[in-house]
Amino acid sequence: MAQDSLIVRQDTFPSRIETQYLDSTIKFKPVIRPLVPIPGGRQAYFTYLWDFGDGNFSTKESPEHQYAKAGEYDVSLYIVNNYDNGPRPKKPKTKVQVESRMASNQKAPNTFEQQFFKSNGIFQLFKNANAVPGEDMSLVVGVKPTSNKGTVLILTNEKLINPTGFLVANQSKYHQERIIPVEHTKDLQRLWANVKGTSITQSGSPDYGTIEEIQFKPGEANKFFTDLIEEYNTVSQYEIDGNTNETQFSIINLDITPEMLADTNAIVTLTGIYLADGKDPVIHKLDVPIIKSHDPNKMSVRPALVDYRIQFKKKKLTYKVQFQNDGEGDAKNIRLEMFFPQQINTRSFKLLNLYPECDTCKSPTDLGCYSFEFVDENKIVFHFKGIALPGTASPTLTDQDSSKGFIRFTLETHKKLQKKSLPSYTNIYFDKNEPIRTNQATMRFRPGLSPIVFLGLNAPAKAANDEIGRLTKGLSIGVGLAPIAPYKRPYWQVELYASTFGSEFNQQNIAKQGEIQVPDERGNLQYRKFSGMDSSSNKKYISLQLPVQIRYNISRYISAGVGALVKTNINYHREEAITYHIPDAAGTTSAYTINNQVAKEKRSALLFAPLVDLNIGRAYLGPALGIRYQYDKTYKNNINLYLMWRL
Repeated sequence: MAQDSLIVRQDTFPSRIETQYLDSTIKFKPVIRPLVPIPGGRQAYFTYLWDFGDGNFSTKESPEHQYAKAGEYDVSLYIVNNYDNGPRPKKPKTKVQVESRMASNQKAPNTFEQQFFKSNGIFQLFKNANAVPGEDMSLVVGVKPTSNKGTVLILTNEKLINPTGFLVANQSKYHQERIIPVEHTKDLQRLWANVKGTSITQSGSPDYGTIEEIQFKPGEANKFFTDLIEEYNTVSQYEIDGNTNETQFSIINLDITPEMLADTNAIVTLTGIYLADGKDPVIHKLDVPIIKSHDPNKMSVRPALVDYRIQFKKKKLTYKVQFQNDGEGDAKNIRLEMFFPQQINTRSFKLLNLYPECDTCKSPTDLGCYSFEFVDENKIVFHFKGIALPGTASPTLTDQDSSKGFIRFTLETHKKLQKKSLPSYTNIYFDKNEPIRTNQATMRFRPGLSPIVFLGLNAPAKAANDEIGRLTKGLSIGVGLAPIAPYKRPYWQVELYASTFGSEFNQQNIAKQGEIQVPDERGNLQYRKFSGMDSSSNKKYISLQLPVQIRYNISRYISAGVGALVKTNINYHREEAITYHIPDAAGTTSAYTINNQVAKEKRSALLFAPLVDLNIGRAYLGPALGIRYQYDKTYKNNINLYLMWRL
């Protein structure tokens, strides 16, 4: 039996933390399971996030830390395995006892803090891992308060991408933080009452290096922040209380549910908003790739899920290709060979930002620059030339993010966009090494159902010389349901129809004689002989039908189906007339007609009818003309001409 890809293997190694008490600091060393390199893969390594229990953190492998106050502290280590074939190591914990002689109010330089606020110097989010369904990740929220009090909002679970992907498990309380779920987002509108502007930064390990400044006209701030918050399913809030410019870090643990997209191609965004009292808010957005394993070389696309019903003729997609040098020396030349499906217009390539930051090459011999070229219709080659991207194994590396690089860019689809997935991937070349192929970054269309409405003309056809008579035309109206815009595959369609039709029966010159009472000029009834008679009847029906069919879209404009329906006929009008031929003394014949209102027929038994159907028009969504043929043993042939619209 194949293993469920969402079942996360558990580490059985007894991970622990060794401590060494020095003069004024404590040195921490992790003891964790050995790495299990992937055969033929890159050099495996661990990344670390230390929580020293006093609101300070480190990403070094074996850090030293000095505590400001004496006491007992709980120390935790969050470990992520990269290029590793084993399970994620357990999170070890330990307690340390700090004596008064070791404590010092003189805070030693903290590399983590010095490197943290790259985006705006005030407020930023940091993740220790990417999103693997079934695992967890730690979100570090850093604030340098610009006033003594303020509010932090954390927005998770984008409604259109992963409405239940993250669960807030717990939060540190180093600064009396208490995270509160926001149930009614309208209650937040008071926060935007006096806002005049905001700044927006974004990172995705590493930082994107851009900042957007927005100034609001009266009333615009409320709409901007209301729309931003409405994009998310989960809004959490906590208060900031402390001295100005006294850095505060808070760590929030997020569980990643199996419902999180597991395509290893999507990017979800966590958004943080810091509102200092009396100041304009600062927004930081953190892009988090959804992955199946911790591989730093990846390709992602946003949006990864699109609603086909509301997509435009040209859809703009944002791609990110991320890479990491895992060697000891610097990578000088990095080439990204990116492959895209035919539905993507590669000539629409627009570079958003990149790292290492450099200018475009003005000539083929330039160094410390980038260039790109279009190869065929589905390939773009992006080349970093003469750069110096440090390796993770370098003994002088202090910032893991500095060994990572990326490019972010947009591409547009072609106008004729069918409802099928759009997979892309990248081959990454570090100097003269063999290429590394990334995962497939696939944009998919969200599954959904398409309501259908029908209006048409019902045209039954049957000979008039039998007990049913001549069938007459009528109108038909119906509704249906089918999967939205299937492409190159059979799909089901179910409908509910109501149509009208009638039957007219006429029999002339029936050879029958007898007497009938006929009123004279004064209204008195007299018996008169008749020499023949005519008989006619008129019936009207409503036919309720339940068609079910299997369809196939032959092209964008032709769709065919085959199936069957069950129906029952309800007689809502019935009348009969008999005309008598009465001869007189002069040898002429007069006609006397009697109209009889008779009881309506009972609802017919269920009738079964196979059918074939053809649509010409918009086969995926929109209007089309249709013709349907059905046959049942009672009414024989029936043709329905209709106009339909797939919504």
